Amino acid sequence: MSRMIRDEEDIPFYKQLKNKILDGIESGKLKHGDKLPSERELAEQFQISRMTARHTLSILEREGVVERRVGSGTFINNKKIQMDFVTFNSFTKNMLSKGLIPSTQILSIRKIEATPNLAQKLKLASGEILIAIQRLRLVNETPISIEESFLAEKICPGLDEMITDNDSLYEILEREYGIVLVMAKEFMQVAVSDESESKLLKVRSESPCIFQEAVAFDSNEKEIEFSTSLTRSDIVKFYSELKLK
Repeated sequence: MSRMIRDEEDIPFYKQLKNKILDGIESGKLKHGDKLPSERELAEQFQISRMTARHTLSILEREGVVERRVGSGTFINNKKIQMDFVTFNSFTKNMLSKGLIPSTQILSIRKIEATPNLAQKLKLASGEILIAIQRLRLVNETPISIEESFLAEKICPGLDEMITDNDSLYEILEREYGIVLVMAKEFMQVAVSDESESKLLKVRSESPCIFQEAVAFDSNEKEIEFSTSLTRSDIVKFYSELKLK
């Protein structure tokens, strides 16, 4: 990697260093798990201040490109999980198809009255009883998302007593209640994690995440599940394949 361009009108030094590291990853010179030079070494190599080098590494860490380990250094972390947000599938099946090991921890299960918003999402009367299940999703023992599902109790009575850690909700719905989910309408936006979410996901507070809302339908186009999820953007990246008409 060459030295920085010193023209005042050119790109700031921290952006130049960031681009050089990203170029190294794209070209294959820097691979997942490779250790980067220290702040002092980067400063000396590129004739910039240590503060600039530190700022660059902090940005790359927030974006999930590098991982900083106390006492060990800074390492490339570009091994992201790709998730197709066009194909509708269960989390468990999706991860297993990639050769990954999914697991789920139930955080809470409760019965609540449907708020006007939840009732509208599921086409129910306001006040109907819902089963709300909040779960932590993990891949290879690393937490990646927090999900919460809402279903009308009348269509799946006893679900709250049946589902346990690592169970597939969709498999239980099909096996126990004859409900097969076939499609979903999903919305996605950028969000940041609050303090409690950050602890569960093992990230810094206010880390960038992907927030999703989805309504899942059965073969009769009946709204069955409304769900929300908060997913780490440093580990997961979403993709789709689009065709022009």
